[in-house]
Amino acid sequence: MSPTHSVESLLTGYERGQLSRRQLVLSLTALAAAPLATRAQDDALKAETLNHVSLIVSDLDRSVTFYQRLFGMTVRSVQDNGVNLAAGDAFVGLYQGGASAAPRIDHFCLGLRDFDAERTVAALAASGVAGESRVRDGVAQVYCADPDGLRVQLQDVSFCGGLGALGNECR
Repeated sequence: MSPTHSVESLLTGYERGQLSRRQLVLSLTALAAAPLATRAQDDALKAETLNHVSLIVSDLDRSVTFYQRLFGMTVRSVQDNGVNLAAGDAFVGLYQGGASAAPRIDHFCLGLRDFDAERTVAALAASGVAGESRVRDGVAQVYCADPDGLRVQLQDVSFCGGLGALGNECR
């Protein structure tokens, strides 16, 4: 349906009493905003993969055993205080929580092709989203929050969570 046809349909619905003035205004606003919401993002932000999900767990060894035994997941890489278990091309990061830390989903990571941290932070800013770049174990990473405040990590599609500085290779 073309935008012109949609506006005509909304006006007809309003004139026939099928839409309140409030519903008409909200619908016209949504229709006007739709091209912005569906426009192609800067290529620097185009997600190619769901790279990984990181969980904070109460007992790292117990959790690793659970995921390996139940789901047949193998170790993809090891990080300080954590283990990354393979799930196809993605992985689940399991990290030991502190003494008072509640188990939780810490963040999820989207894989970007040709990731560049500075370009990614700039593209986020251009879209009105605050991004933070940091280097962990020699690897640049970018974090931002979604509208609900959930942490989103952005990383290259090839990221496997390994610590190059410690000599751990991704498997």
